[in-house]
Amino acid sequence: MRPTRLLMVAVVAAVAALFGVKASLVDKLIYVEKLNGENYKDFVNSVDHLAVVYFLKHSTSSMSNFFKEFEKSAAIMTIYETKFGIVNCQTNPGIGHCDDKSSEEQVYIYRNGHLTIKVSLHSMFSVDSIISNVLQVVLLYEALILQSIEEKDNFIAENRGFSDVVFSYQKALGTYDHRILMEAIFVYHHSYKFALSNEQKTVEDLPHYSSAELSGIWLFRCKSVTQQDQNCPVYKFRGPMERANLSKFFQALELPSLVHDLGKGNGSDLFRESEINVLYVFYDGNVENAAKDLIEEFSSNYIGLMGIVTVNVNAVDMTNYTLPKSHRLPLLAFQSGGTNDLVYIEDQDAPANFVEKMLNMTSSDGEPHSSNMTETPEDEYDLESEIEVQDDVVAKLVFELRDVTFARTHLPALTDKSFYSEVNERSLLIVLFYLDFDARNQIVVRLFAKAADVLAKDDQFPLATVECFDWTDVCGKANISIYPTIRIYRSNMEPVLYDGPLSVNSFVTAAKLHMMDNPVALSTTEEVLSFVEGDFPGEIKSHTNVAVVGAFRIEHMNYEKTFRMAAKELQGRYLCGIVKDNIAESICKTRGFKAPCIIASKRHDHLEPVAMVKLGTSVNELVGNIESAILPLLTELTSENFPVYFAMKKPLLILFTANTDSTYYHVISAMASEGTQHDVALLWMNISSPAGKLSPGEQILHHHVKEPNQEEILVINHATGQVHRFTESKISKESALMWLNKVTGGSIETTIRLSQEDWKPRVPAFDFLKMMDEDAVTRAEHETLNRQSERDEDFYDEESDEAFMMENEMRGNLEDEIQVELEQLKYSRLYQKSPKKLIHRPELASQSPNDSEDKVRSGVALGHTEL
Repeated sequence: MRPTRLLMVAVVAAVAALFGVKASLVDKLIYVEKLNGENYKDFVNSVDHLAVVYFLKHSTSSMSNFFKEFEKSAAIMTIYETKFGIVNCQTNPGIGHCDDKSSEEQVYIYRNGHLTIKVSLHSMFSVDSIISNVLQVVLLYEALILQSIEEKDNFIAENRGFSDVVFSYQKALGTYDHRILMEAIFVYHHSYKFALSNEQKTVEDLPHYSSAELSGIWLFRCKSVTQQDQNCPVYKFRGPMERANLSKFFQALELPSLVHDLGKGNGSDLFRESEINVLYVFYDGNVENAAKDLIEEFSSNYIGLMGIVTVNVNAVDMTNYTLPKSHRLPLLAFQSGGTNDLVYIEDQDAPANFVEKMLNMTSSDGEPHSSNMTETPEDEYDLESEIEVQDDVVAKLVFELRDVTFARTHLPALTDKSFYSEVNERSLLIVLFYLDFDARNQIVVRLFAKAADVLAKDDQFPLATVECFDWTDVCGKANISIYPTIRIYRSNMEPVLYDGPLSVNSFVTAAKLHMMDNPVALSTTEEVLSFVEGDFPGEIKSHTNVAVVGAFRIEHMNYEKTFRMAAKELQGRYLCGIVKDNIAESICKTRGFKAPCIIASKRHDHLEPVAMVKLGTSVNELVGNIESAILPLLTELTSENFPVYFAMKKPLLILFTANTDSTYYHVISAMASEGTQHDVALLWMNISSPAGKLSPGEQILHHHVKEPNQEEILVINHATGQVHRFTESKISKESALMWLNKVTGGSIETTIRLSQEDWKPRVPAFDFLKMMDEDAVTRAEHETLNRQSERDEDFYDEESDEAFMMENEMRGNLEDEIQVELEQLKYSRLYQKSPKKLIHRPELASQSPNDSEDKVRSGVALGHTEL
């Protein structure tokens, strides 16, 4: 539950405890009809309205808040042809569902005398949740709920050539976002076909999808699509999920997307009347094509958020405009909805940034929605709106896994008594120090437990945990200040920090490698060959693709000593072996070298499966030489190996391809094999998407290149922020090398520059101390109210009635304004599109789009006209 809502619930509970719920309070409900034996059947059987009924069995103080929200909802829902009623089962026993055991925990919704659905009282806790859930029933056949990508695709295909489709993702039903969506569907369901889903997978393939969003709306322009194999153009509603913004979005769709100023200076009047933002594009005949490109980009990316007015500076009277003295055409200017002032672009090289900035400024002026009637001081940040933005994918995963238990059978939890004895007695102990309340720590514990289960299959139990919130003394003495931290303890050795990837396979590999001697003594040629192939010792090749062999004669004591120390440094990451004397000479000779030599076997590198390692005079130098030699000449760039290449501080040449048998791939492979790539790391990324979702490679490519080819080559230099794109029509090793020489030499202009923005949190941090202080005040008020309620023997006196009504009135709640707004909307042209009264019948759901009446939208159809 949100922190702000925790406080609100406490206050509401206290008020409820003070005033109670009584027959007199129910009697004072105005918009909720009191039902009895005489009017109950007529109420639920009516074909003129949907009936929402609650069966009251016990008058308890905890019901106070529900009746307030129920009454507000009833007042608002009258314009939706929905009536609310209540049956007091204490005075009218036997009516309807009064005798049902769980009826007091449900709200019953009837259509044409038939019970349509029962909604749990827990889902009807606010005006937003009540209205959204009821409207979902009202619009049962106008707002289909789809649960799979296949259902969504079929729904869109059915409407191709007949109607535009609006599809929405709602992470949870009963929210404010769900409510305003349903209100929009009620108004516009004659003009569009609507569907929604709370399954995230249904929208993962749609443009501008973000897993952090709690809701989203996409428009599919299917009406003008005539070919069955043609995809409907799809656009996302990108404004804040507010009632006014969504209303303007649909209004904008019914207006022309493009208007030409014919010289009267009033080109934006059409948009201004609807208070819709306007983007002006000033141009002349010389830049007409450039202007068209801008219009196409902005009309598709910002559909429904603004209109576009074109002004030919050579064809109209420009006295109505005051262009900047220093400018070039095409020139952009922005006019906020309903205003007359134009803001001209300053940086003409960044038109998209200008439009984004202006739209963000206009959207930030709107009042934020809230179902909490408590006013928040302007200097306080809104915790509720912060919680709505889940920008932490790990926390989201932990929340989704909250009910999924996992076994810790092979992962002991150490205490202040067992920790020290385990460290002293075990030859190897790998300990995870963590905090149980943190999301990342919780995920790592789960992975650690899975790794422990894998190791247990081989009768190996080296993993353990210490929860530092419970055992602060243990973690303090171990000098643990970062969580999670993984330490590796070995007999007679200083503990070392594990800094590898946080994954099950990585944990298992580290444990397996730490159990082995490093370096491994190899005494025969057969053992050396088996070690290189990964078959000795044990089946180590299932855990690592690398083996490093040092071959030394007796006179190479200094080199051998350095190698042994380097092997200890690499313990747990790579397995090293050592061979001496005559066998050492033989091993080196097979590679064309004399002893001493160091050989790195790379079973994952098809271009260079074996590499020679330069001898080092120091441990650090040799460790660096080994780490450099074991890198593949050409490998796929992934999230796991990116830190390695990023730390090298070299430019990255990345081939984006879906085919490792293409000409592009063979050219890059040849460059890697011959070592002609200068000081550049050669990598490739997979851009195939078999599951219909953009792969990481595709996402990165589209971020840098707006309209990429099937294969692309980029050189990305993180040190300078420069990105170069290979633009030759044909590729060969020679042309690629020539281009790379120009890139590294600085003779080619940069294609793109990486942004230099700071990586800041998307939302402010929680002030937990302040929240605790507020919570303490709330608890004190609650206790005071409880003591007062204990002194009040009669909860049902007139004084309590008056107090409740006064409290309800003083809230001045926003729903009154919403009701007025909707009452006015009821008589607007939006509700006059259908000549008949809105009556919902099941048989209408079976009609195909071809059978439905083709409603003509007011305004001009959205489309582009030539400049």
